[in-house]
Amino acid sequence: MNKPLLPLFALALTSTLAGCTEPVSPGAQAALTLSNSVQLSAAGKATTPEKITPVRITFPDSRSYSAVPPAFHPKTCQLSSSHFAAEVKIPGEVNLPSYGTKTPPMRVRCISEQFEFDETIKPVNLTQQAYSAAAAAHVLVGYGLVGAAVTASQASQRDKSQDIYGYPLKIELQ
Repeated sequence: MNKPLLPLFALALTSTLAGCTEPVSPGAQAALTLSNSVQLSAAGKATTPEKITPVRITFPDSRSYSAVPPAFHPKTCQLSSSHFAAEVKIPGEVNLPSYGTKTPPMRVRCISEQFEFDETIKPVNLTQQAYSAAAAAHVLVGYGLVGAAVTASQASQRDKSQDIYGYPLKIELQ
């Protein structure tokens, strides 16, 4: 009587593991180019960027930009590091250079009549973040702990020298 359950269990396990694919690293789909507003400094030109990553700068999702009073609207934000400078409209997206583990911190400065955001953003391991997000998605979507375990196993066995570093893909002005 238990024999018919074995093929069903194998089928269920196979279909669960089929959904456990390796997460795609940010910027792996197509080669991006630097945004026109990004000006590389001498240090930025001396070191060739390893990757170009898109960064979205916006207000938190809980607040609609149109709901923010105009006095709080910064029209642009200035981004600066030892390797580049840029200006981006808010909300907006900019393609920034990534220099791997040598990506320098970036200052983000946005000012309006009644609002000021001035923070230094440290680079992050985008590959590790992609694996973490995939593991969390597997638990939430229904692949459960098996899917999360498979993703964690893939993450631990990857070649960490190939990890992509850069700035967070989304910077929220708070």
